[in-house]
Amino acid sequence: MAPLNEITSTEKLLDFIRNKSGSAGAEGGSAEEGLPAPVLPSPRKKIARLIPFRKVSPFKAATVGVCIGHDYLWLAKTTKGANGAPVLVDKRQVAIPRTLNRTSPEFINILRTELASFCQRQKKQQLWAIMSAAGVEVRHIRIPKVPRKQIENAVYWTVKKETPFDERETIFDFEVLGEVVEQGIAKYAVMYYTAPKRIIEETKKIFTNAGWSLTGVSIPPFALQNIFRTEWNTEYGGTFASLFIGNDFSRIDIFAQGNLVMTRGIKAGINSMLESLIEGLQGKTPAAGSGEGDLHIDIEQAKKVLFSLSPDSPPLEKQDPGYGLTEEEIWQMILPAFERLVRQADRTFEHFSVNLGNEKVDKIYVSAAMNVYPRIARYVGEQLNMESDVFDPLEQQVCSPYEETDFPCVSERVAFAPTLGIALSDNTHTPNLDFTYKDKESVSALQRINMSLVVVFLVCLTLCTGVFVYQLQAMEQKRKTIAQLEKQLSPSKAPISRDLIMQTLSAVQQDMASAKIYSRRYQGLAVLSELSNLTPPDIRLINVKATIGDILDKSGEAPATKAEAPARGREVSGKEVGLEGFVVGERKILNNSLADYVIKLDNSPLFQQIKVQKINEETFRKTALLRFVITMRLEGL
Repeated sequence: MAPLNEITSTEKLLDFIRNKSGSAGAEGGSAEEGLPAPVLPSPRKKIARLIPFRKVSPFKAATVGVCIGHDYLWLAKTTKGANGAPVLVDKRQVAIPRTLNRTSPEFINILRTELASFCQRQKKQQLWAIMSAAGVEVRHIRIPKVPRKQIENAVYWTVKKETPFDERETIFDFEVLGEVVEQGIAKYAVMYYTAPKRIIEETKKIFTNAGWSLTGVSIPPFALQNIFRTEWNTEYGGTFASLFIGNDFSRIDIFAQGNLVMTRGIKAGINSMLESLIEGLQGKTPAAGSGEGDLHIDIEQAKKVLFSLSPDSPPLEKQDPGYGLTEEEIWQMILPAFERLVRQADRTFEHFSVNLGNEKVDKIYVSAAMNVYPRIARYVGEQLNMESDVFDPLEQQVCSPYEETDFPCVSERVAFAPTLGIALSDNTHTPNLDFTYKDKESVSALQRINMSLVVVFLVCLTLCTGVFVYQLQAMEQKRKTIAQLEKQLSPSKAPISRDLIMQTLSAVQQDMASAKIYSRRYQGLAVLSELSNLTPPDIRLINVKATIGDILDKSGEAPATKAEAPARGREVSGKEVGLEGFVVGERKILNNSLADYVIKLDNSPLFQQIKVQKINEETFRKTALLRFVITMRLEGL
């Protein structure tokens, strides 16, 4: 979209970046060196500023738009209103010398100072800048309706096939405008654009040197799209077009439902009108009866004559060529160039509505790289048979009921439109040349990871909260139990002392000693009772020998150690039980019966370490017997 480089004087930014001396003919001059400079607003004031009609909280998010032109630095600040709609809270234009190089320390200092003053130390803000649209290609394609994850590949390979580009030197990005039906097939309408990385980096470097980092970089057509997408003015609806008449080229942008759906460059502009004007002025004298003869008209003089048509420009003086000519005479001189421009616009609209099958354009907004001349907009509308107007988004915006606006004339408001548009930028609806779909995918992946972490954290927090609540309930239950116990103890009011504790301990020890005496006294009976319960009918015990140990003496006390036992006349031994008996039954199941018996003994809590010491097979009265000897230790007694 090479011809889209003249929507306002801001599009000369790269010329200044490349122009090291800032003057014509100097080393490193711009590619458009020698072309006439765009007309500036009336020089009634050098610096125009607007004091904000409302103070913005330093903690409230704001968006600042910056547009660097040939003669002015334009600034705008917007924020969200109470209803969520954007509100213009401040705007400013600062005069800068045309010859001042935009990469020079002097300009960097001006930019740094103005941004610091304009932003007012805002904590949360986004800084967006307009860069030149030179070399930026904006096109529209349609791709098959594919799953969301495959859209990127479908767009990328479609573009690579139609218009190959070098990814090392060019950024590529796209935006899905919506779903359309083409010949009965559902497809996606996609707008894609490519831009030179070098121009983007040069634009960013200017702000980096000034100590500011840019949130986004965009171009004038997208800045205008912001105005429509944010519904800045409700009258922008349906399908309409914007015609910008530049110096060498003009551009037609068509919008539908706020989206840029088509853009086209036209090789005709103000210079074509100047050539027609020079041809018409040749041979004319500055004033009737001056006697100066034929007059040679240069481009700057013709430009002054053309721009004098605007009521916002100074009128011609006596010494100026064309002085004394009526408005109609000047208009007739430039009319042929306008007619060619209008014919190109008519063909563009016909192609858009007839060949592409879109809705007919019903209104056109006109702007130019000169002060506003209303007759141009009227003529374009009449020739195209549609409603026309000057593109003035601030026409119905009142900045303060108590102050006169900084831009009282239409030309200054129209020139401010791109700055307003870039101040309405946001990554959700503004194509950002410094934040492409790859960056968006990275941010989206990071957001998904963060969201997963948040979900995990919330789950853990929920579990911990549940455990905490459970512990609180348990603590409350224990408090209730303690309160009940204290309530039960309170009637006794028994004093607690060391002597009482010792007496209680002595009584407990006596009870335990008495229990042990009874336990030892009835150990043999417990062993016989357990054996009686465990021994099945096919097991016949003929001998049971139990060695209990710790035998009581006549005093009823057990010896403390084996050394005390002889002194008391008795011997202390370990706790063991010996069994001798027979297993009767069929010969083939004798061993199994014995094994089952051993298992039962081993499962008893009284007997441990079961050992079969001896097994003999015998026959008694023609009956098979299995004699056994078993030893085991006593436990739990």
